[in-house]
Amino acid sequence: MKILVQKFGGTSVSTPERRQQVIDKIAGAKKAGSSPVVVVSALGRRGESYATDTLLNLAKQECPSIDSRELDMIMACGEIVAGVIIVGALKNAGFDAVLLNGQQAGIVTTMKHGDAQIVRIEPTNIIKHVAEGKIVVVAGFQGANESGEITTLGRGGSDTSATALGAAIEAAAVEIYTDVDGIMTADPRIVPAASTIESASYEEVYQLASHGAKVVHPRAIEIAWHHNIPTKIKCTFTDGEGTTISNGSNGTIERLKDPSIVGIAHQADYGILTLKDGNSDAFESAGRLLSNLAAAGVDADCLNVSKRNMEFVASAAIIETVAAFALDAGIELAEKLTDCAEISLIGHSVNNVSILTNIFIEVLRSENIEVLKTFTGPYVISGIVDKKDMIPAVQALHRRLFEHKKEFENIDGVSGSMGFLALSS
Repeated sequence: MKILVQKFGGTSVSTPERRQQVIDKIAGAKKAGSSPVVVVSALGRRGESYATDTLLNLAKQECPSIDSRELDMIMACGEIVAGVIIVGALKNAGFDAVLLNGQQAGIVTTMKHGDAQIVRIEPTNIIKHVAEGKIVVVAGFQGANESGEITTLGRGGSDTSATALGAAIEAAAVEIYTDVDGIMTADPRIVPAASTIESASYEEVYQLASHGAKVVHPRAIEIAWHHNIPTKIKCTFTDGEGTTISNGSNGTIERLKDPSIVGIAHQADYGILTLKDGNSDAFESAGRLLSNLAAAGVDADCLNVSKRNMEFVASAAIIETVAAFALDAGIELAEKLTDCAEISLIGHSVNNVSILTNIFIEVLRSENIEVLKTFTGPYVISGIVDKKDMIPAVQALHRRLFEHKKEFENIDGVSGSMGFLALSS
């Protein structure tokens, strides 16, 4: 029994015409010999009648202080509505189908409402229906805690439902369908020349998602990565192959496609916070502050501690939170910048930090864009710029790294060496 998990986002199920294309994708999988298990998001996006945000706002308008437990109950309705509609369409098309909510699908979560984590999946009910020849449709974004109360999984929860179910039922693959052709080299809304990334490693896609690419949630990719589930990001409305996500042989990451930089991600509303404690060793102050932040569940993307200073780089909201904690602890705010953006280069070759940092700075310098800060991590080099420069920065980097790729194809590393400097003239 070859099970294929197919997840369809809110845009894919938003209209009768689009839902017919969803049915065609499911029917195609069935015809090819797979047993589809389908995960659906709520119908449409922000502002549409059954979108999750619409349901959430409806409850909050009646009672602004409504409890998170009740909010989870109404937020879970959007995916159930979508599931009922898709099951109906499948039956109209001649297929035997059944809808399961998160609890019926065996998704057991932590107790936290609004952003629960999946603890385990008990897939007996799914397997039973699949064995009977039914197409199982699962309401995404939801489960139930050990007390049997409905919980939701937070942003990207339906993606997470899909890969977690794929792991639990040992699916042959997971397909995540969206309204774009796959994962792109940059956001096509601001870079019209962006192209589809044909293949990438779990690590690269995880980093792209973590640094702002919205096509798939990093938590979902982390699950697929851990269980080594072949995963594809595809478009509901075309017949393209999309983006294939996998590991290399023997569990090692292999480069699946040139160039070594697979994509550029960006996030608005970022910031830099510098703290100074003139009365004591900053390491001691940092220890106290970080303990308090950890207890509150607050984490920064980058933290540097020197003898007298602490520097945080994170979203603007986190920067404001850290600043408030620091003031409460009597630590001086030396500088706070919150009207910034993060731009990130993602790919296997970022282990050559000197070359790629040089590329980042020189390309933006040629566009008169100031780089306020750079920092690195596994498979990523990021820079902070003023928010007004975010779109021009992404566009400039994409032109040099992808649209003008032949200019530096033979350079070692990006593939690059310091010969890239010629591009800044």
